[in-house]
Amino acid sequence: MRARRRPSRSLAARGLCKVTIIAPELTAEGFRQFARELCERHEAGPAYVDREWRRLSVSAELLVDPRRGVRCAIQDTRKPKADRYRWTLAVLGEPHPMTEGGTSDIATARSEAEVALDTYLAWRVLPSDLGEELEPLANGPWRASSDADG
Repeated sequence: MRARRRPSRSLAARGLCKVTIIAPELTAEGFRQFARELCERHEAGPAYVDREWRRLSVSAELLVDPRRGVRCAIQDTRKPKADRYRWTLAVLGEPHPMTEGGTSDIATARSEAEVALDTYLAWRVLPSDLGEELEPLANGPWRASSDADG
């Protein structure tokens, strides 16, 4: 049996607590392994950070989902009225934005970009049990039409 190392900080200081369960003997080692994995994940920190708009400059903001390779950007064009805040939804590996739009205020631009992002993600193919990368559907509702698409 391997020797246990004593942590330098208490369980509570590390955000952990001790739990006792009653389980069949044959499953006990599986629960121990699961507990070790949970502790390792906890120590490694969150695997995914909540989406948050980040200001890049006085005229640009960015929302990135690195796990899925998707980003939304907003640019303040300083134009009057409806096209002042232009937003785009772009996917890593795609040559053109998936969709884009414009509005007269920043809050509406953020909201429209987030709806486009959520819609795009909802129409993606679900991941397999093997954890393969998600692939976008070819003709989802997020796809912006252009003259080239005919």
